[in-house]
Amino acid sequence: NQKSSEVRGEILFSQPDVMEDFNTVYKGQIISDIVIKTRSATYPAHKVVLFAGSCTLREIFTKDFRDESTKLFEIEDLDDDTVSRMLPFMYTDSLEDVQWDTAMKLYRAAVVYQIERLKIKSSCFLLEKVDVSNASDLLLLAHEHQDAKLKTIVEDFIFMHYKEIFGSDQWAVFSEANCRLANDTMRSLFRRHE
Repeated sequence: NQKSSEVRGEILFSQPDVMEDFNTVYKGQIISDIVIKTRSATYPAHKVVLFAGSCTLREIFTKDFRDESTKLFEIEDLDDDTVSRMLPFMYTDSLEDVQWDTAMKLYRAAVVYQIERLKIKSSCFLLEKVDVSNASDLLLLAHEHQDAKLKTIVEDFIFMHYKEIFGSDQWAVFSEANCRLANDTMRSLFRRHE
């Protein structure tokens, strides 16, 4: 009886999951009903997936796309690479071959299009890869997008490595370009150490 339970469990777990099915639908461009157009590329997609994954697109499709014949949506504020990663993410909830700069762009896209899962995944990736050389970039990203949670975590990292960071060339360039944010960060560090 236990053996048959194990066999049933193996059968259940060997089945493709929903995300694999959605990936097949996306990659196969099966019954797509909208085309996302960037400056130099087009991406067939499905309104229902975009509607479900993005509060911004949900609002746009509800207000501006009442006409069911509308089949083209232009995204001019994101580059092709970002869109080509953002769309599959909305189908599969996974990111592949992501680097620091890519994750920064995906985070920004997630904020603009209100794709909360993408924002969280991008944040997690960035926090895993943060180091002395890029902490100021992540601090600025969090500050620009008013992400208090991310900013606090980055500040904690900066405070743990403040001697290396505050003495680095990256911090010098950052603090010259972002004087107030750099000043606030340093003051916060000293308040914590009082």
